[in-house]
Amino acid sequence: MSGMTSIYVGVSGIHAAQTALNTTAHNLANVYTPGYTRQLAFSSDKRYATYSRNSNGIMQVGLGVNASSTSRVRSLLLDLRYRKEVGRQGFYDAQYEAISEVQTLIGEMEGVRFQESLENLWGAISEMAKTPDSLVYRSELVMNAEMFLDRAKSIYDELIGYQKNLNTKVQQTVDTINAYGEEINELNKQISGYEAAGEAANDLRDRRDLLLDKLSGLINISYVEEENHYVTIKAEGVPFVTDGGVFHMETAELDADKGSNYLSCIWPHLDNQEVFNLTEEISTANKNDIGTLKGYLLARGDFVGKYTDVEATRQENYDLTTPQGQADYQAALDFYNRNVDCSAIVKTQSLFDALINGIVTTINDILSPTTTEVPNGVTTFTDAEGNVYQAGTVKILDMNTSTGDDGEMPPEELFSRAETKRFIEVTGDDGNTYYMYNEYNTFGKESLYTLSNITMNQTIVENYDKLPFKTLEGDNDMAKGQQLVEAWDLKFANLDPDNTTKLTFKEYYKEMMYSIGNAGNLYQSIALNQYTTASQVDDARTQITGVSSEEELANMIRFQSAWDASSRYVTTIAEMLEYIIEKLG
Repeated sequence: MSGMTSIYVGVSGIHAAQTALNTTAHNLANVYTPGYTRQLAFSSDKRYATYSRNSNGIMQVGLGVNASSTSRVRSLLLDLRYRKEVGRQGFYDAQYEAISEVQTLIGEMEGVRFQESLENLWGAISEMAKTPDSLVYRSELVMNAEMFLDRAKSIYDELIGYQKNLNTKVQQTVDTINAYGEEINELNKQISGYEAAGEAANDLRDRRDLLLDKLSGLINISYVEEENHYVTIKAEGVPFVTDGGVFHMETAELDADKGSNYLSCIWPHLDNQEVFNLTEEISTANKNDIGTLKGYLLARGDFVGKYTDVEATRQENYDLTTPQGQADYQAALDFYNRNVDCSAIVKTQSLFDALINGIVTTINDILSPTTTEVPNGVTTFTDAEGNVYQAGTVKILDMNTSTGDDGEMPPEELFSRAETKRFIEVTGDDGNTYYMYNEYNTFGKESLYTLSNITMNQTIVENYDKLPFKTLEGDNDMAKGQQLVEAWDLKFANLDPDNTTKLTFKEYYKEMMYSIGNAGNLYQSIALNQYTTASQVDDARTQITGVSSEEELANMIRFQSAWDASSRYVTTIAEMLEYIIEKLG
């Protein structure tokens, strides 16, 4: 082997050691860089010089070492596993966040604050029932009724406010997903350019992998690296990032038919097809409980819930002895399961509104009762505008009731609907005046006793004498007071389709809070399990990809020694050549 060849061997060793030192220094500089993957410098034999061939073999001399590549240390399988687990964690974190907020809005975990409003209203009714003509007890009833309604409306409004907040989070999450897609697309271009020229793009790949980690927590993705080094991504089974660019996700208001102005997620490039099918059962078994965005959408729901959503599922509202009745009931149940029961906020709104509606309508129906019984000889009623109503299809005031101290008909209700009179005056075809229950407000729209529509009756607030506790004979109506007291112990409704037992107001509230708390515990348990699983996978991944400063410092010493050895080798060969040239000429 010639002397110059020997120098080349030593120089190649210096280059290989220097490359390893540079790689080690780069690892140490990025110990705390998020998403950084430990890199290794690999060496390989350079070509060999052949000097002779004979029957015993080939005589070859190596020409040194070659710093062949600098590669990342990464497990593709652990990456895939981590991204699936962190996606599920994102979904259940969003669900738990929503149910926790619901618990906070309604009150403490035991529901103490609103329960006090219920107890105070019940106490005021009990006291007034003993002496219904007492202005003191009447004022306490009205005051506690106002506090009860204010507290209930405040809770309901806060639930709607949080629903709007989640709507904002949906938009922000969609914007983040699109931003990640754009950055991944740009990284694809850079990585492809560098690696097509034979250069390693390890740091760019680290950034791309970090974005894939983040993206997988927001939405269900699948991905593959193509031959041109592009990573193409599908989101919810639809192409999102391709070698042709990014197909952005957008939001739109699609649920106007449900009275909603909340956002849905759509793919504009697919004729505004919805990104998620939230009508299907979402579960781990179906592998679709993935992504923070889906968690937000599901928890938020598509509309503001009200008592009619749960009222529609009550079996007593249907004739289940007929095929049509069974079909109607099943349709209502399917709607509830797809749109109400799956949403923490919509379900709470519906159940809470049903409780308030039950209390309000029970009190009003006692103070200002209606009946469907038709007066003798009456077949139609006519209002002041000439509209005709068939007797038996409408409710009218039960005239055998008490009135306010002034004896005027119809008697006042305690709770009213906004811009809506409880009764309108009609004339029967027998020539007598009746009072028909009014279902529409002054704008001609259906008016319900929902929390968004209930107000205190200002006539009673301004004049307690209007409370209807005088019989037609002018005596105190003790029976009506007792009827109000007894109403609190009546079984007024079941909680939801899964709980068919009729409950009193107090029992209903406790069961509702238990149901919310149970859902919170369930989501918390799943979220914690997912966090633990994702953390364990990430820890296993970090064992491979992470940088150990101690290990890298040891490598630094080892590669420095290799560099020194190669340097001394070159020096020795140089001295030998110098000696040969000077001494031997």
